[in-house]
Amino acid sequence: MHMRPRSWPLLALTALAAAFLVARDAPAQDDDARLTLAGQVELPRLVDLAAQRLRLSIDYDAQVLKGTVTLRLDEALNDAELWMLVNRVLASRGFTTVRAPGESAYSVVRLADAPGLAPVVDVGPEPPGPAPGFRAAVVRVRHRPARELVEPLSKVLSRPSGSVTALDESLLLLADLAPRVEQAESLLALLDRPAAPPVVEEIRLTTLSPAQLAAVFAQLAAKRRLVAGAEPPAELVSLPESGSVLLIAAEAAAPHWRGVIAELDGRDRVETRTVVPRHHTAADVASLLDRTVRPGADDRFRVVIDELTGSLIVTATPAQHEAVEAVLARLADAPPSARRPMRSFVVRNRSVREVQAILEDLISAGVLEAAAEERPATTPTETPAIVPMPPPPAGAEAERAVADATAEPPRRPAQRPRAGEPPLVLTSDEGTNTLIAIGEPRLLAQVESLLRTLDVRQSQVMLEVLMVTLTDSEALDLGVEIEKLTSYDGVGIRLSSLFGLGVRGEGGALTGPDGGTGFTGVVLSPGDFSVIVRALQSVSAGRSLTAPRLLVGNNQAATLDAVVQQPFASVNASATVSTTSFGGTQDAGTVVTIRPQIAEGDHLVLQYSVSRSSFLGAAASPTLPPPRQQNRVQSVATIPDGYTVVVGGIDAEDRSKGVTQVPLLGDLPIVGEAFKSRRTSSTRSRFFVFIRATILRDRGFEDLKFLSDLQTTAADVDDGWPTVEPGIIP
Repeated sequence: MHMRPRSWPLLALTALAAAFLVARDAPAQDDDARLTLAGQVELPRLVDLAAQRLRLSIDYDAQVLKGTVTLRLDEALNDAELWMLVNRVLASRGFTTVRAPGESAYSVVRLADAPGLAPVVDVGPEPPGPAPGFRAAVVRVRHRPARELVEPLSKVLSRPSGSVTALDESLLLLADLAPRVEQAESLLALLDRPAAPPVVEEIRLTTLSPAQLAAVFAQLAAKRRLVAGAEPPAELVSLPESGSVLLIAAEAAAPHWRGVIAELDGRDRVETRTVVPRHHTAADVASLLDRTVRPGADDRFRVVIDELTGSLIVTATPAQHEAVEAVLARLADAPPSARRPMRSFVVRNRSVREVQAILEDLISAGVLEAAAEERPATTPTETPAIVPMPPPPAGAEAERAVADATAEPPRRPAQRPRAGEPPLVLTSDEGTNTLIAIGEPRLLAQVESLLRTLDVRQSQVMLEVLMVTLTDSEALDLGVEIEKLTSYDGVGIRLSSLFGLGVRGEGGALTGPDGGTGFTGVVLSPGDFSVIVRALQSVSAGRSLTAPRLLVGNNQAATLDAVVQQPFASVNASATVSTTSFGGTQDAGTVVTIRPQIAEGDHLVLQYSVSRSSFLGAAASPTLPPPRQQNRVQSVATIPDGYTVVVGGIDAEDRSKGVTQVPLLGDLPIVGEAFKSRRTSSTRSRFFVFIRATILRDRGFEDLKFLSDLQTTAADVDDGWPTVEPGIIP
């Protein structure tokens, strides 16, 4: 019969009234009394019916708990079944029942809020009455770590309300609908069982070493952990002394791992050999071997380039080594024209002639030529390489593909360059600063590698040299001359104490000095006596400063000469004639020679020589050069960048004291001063050299421009560049 929609409320009220009538007729205190429900029932009314039937206090929000439920039950329900039906219906609508800790009343809440409201039943005593629909329980794990059981137990819990948490190594917290918690507890009883003792077995190896197999097994375990997300139930310990490995695995999994070890140990043994390409570069040959010899199913094949010796270190099986030898033989049989290409290299930072000279010196020394000489193609070594985890062994089809790829025609004798033909020919074009090389690819690769080291732009060094000469001198002259004229019995007597202070006048009389300097006193009594007294003190101080500035490239020598040349004559005399000609020059001045080398850490190694000389006076003869004094400092020092250092200093001091006197009389106290002449002198000369080195590294030469601008501004010199000033564009 079809009914209109507005008849549904009436039908629901009728069904609820019938349910209440049945419930009223049955005794409430009898657990065996059964209740029959059928038809559509509103969800709040069903909760009220259970509360009345079971005599429970159930709270719920009527504004939230809404909707109807259709019941089609074949049998009547007792109280326990009715309570289970109510909780199942609430869970299907996103609700459940909880009971606050220590209370007997129940509450209908949303499933999402239940974990925070449900008490942990195993922590405290549970109040009497039926269990709520949502349950939180703490369970103890006895045989396995609690963290290992979180993942399997989460499979039986509902989403998103259910959860399982490891509180420590032996406790788990389960929170979910009561039936789900019971299922998790049943699953835990199956999982939490004592583990069977592992099997420990020693397996002897025949091909791989224990360390190699242990490395392969570790990689296999890592791959399994990455793919399956689980730890492999086996461990492997290498025993190098006995050539075996120790397998530790579960009893059920031990046969599987024995088969894995046997499969890994059954492949061909790999060997490491050194091969030397005769004509081609090691990098090109390695690339060719990787494309032609490497099989797709075995990744143990390895080729390592040894750039120091230009050789290849090949790790492969014996069959793969035979394929490598076949490839090298094919390359050696190539015609000479294919082995001697021509290449050009543009030299950007140095003179091409200079670079060519360096390379030709290497060729003359036999360095490049020795690299091209024929050497044994392979050098086997006894130590096998450590290999990564191998994949499953290749099948017969893969082996045939490798054999086809490496198949070679019958080997012919290797063709060498013609007799007298150099292995490498070099020429240069100075117009474009280009180096042209003709030779074997191996040698051309070495030339290219050398050019990367040789053709490098070098930084410049600004050198400032300050030379200071200080001279101090002092002289003191003090003397007395006395002369007495008398006669005795007609005999003239002259007594004199002379030291060259006076001169003889007419008639032989002693007079004062001509043009004397200092203090001079003369007492004359002609024909009777004369006294001359002279005192002179000379004090002088001199300072000479020379400050040359040099700009030099790294590891290049810079020389600065500031020299004065003094000519002198030469006299050639013969029996009849004497001729005077130019005899040469004597040089005096400043000569600075410095070679800087930029070392690690912005330090500078300076090889320097600083010389300063000067003339001491006029020449003794026109045919002799004038006397000259020279001070020179020469050494090697390491200084930091931008610092000023004193690299040399000469301090010379001369002192002299002279006394000229009349014997016996000059030794008399006080009176003896009239019979002596004193001369005291002292001279001190100091020579210092200061060097400041600054590295100029800017690729745009901005640092050099800055230093040059400072000097041009100080010298008031126009650099010729136009002045750029801002302007307004209308």
